[in-house]
Amino acid sequence: MIMTDNTQKPFWKYKKLEELTPQEWEAVCCRCGKCCLLKVKYYRVYFTNLACPFLNLNTGSCTIYSKRQKIVPECMKITPDNYKKLSKALPKTCAYRWLKEKKCLPPWHPLISQSQETIHQMGISIKNRAVHYSPHTTLEEHIVSWEDL
Repeated sequence: MIMTDNTQKPFWKYKKLEELTPQEWEAVCCRCGKCCLLKVKYYRVYFTNLACPFLNLNTGSCTIYSKRQKIVPECMKITPDNYKKLSKALPKTCAYRWLKEKKCLPPWHPLISQSQETIHQMGISIKNRAVHYSPHTTLEEHIVSWEDL
């Protein structure tokens, strides 16, 4: 668990999201992969079960993470500067959204459970729920209404 030397409280309990270090910011992400699902925007944002081709469907991690903005310019990069504007495009289970709304992180979150596997075990991630996008399909055909989106 990432803690600072001057407190026994976990950083996410006393720091605002804007105050997090880059390492803490990355640790807040649970790696569910839902940000990498393609979305359709009409009057609101609709999630699909179609994932970016660079998303590892088993781990929920981007295979080109450090250069994703260069290779996929439209990739949604969540930062301390933009997470408030992006919150409607974030799933209900997004830790950035939870902390913005002053909620406690859930028991399945890796910072709480100390395991990356809990998000898969609890069915929170895209594992076994998403497929890679194919140009032979339309986004609208793949809109999903998962309870956790």
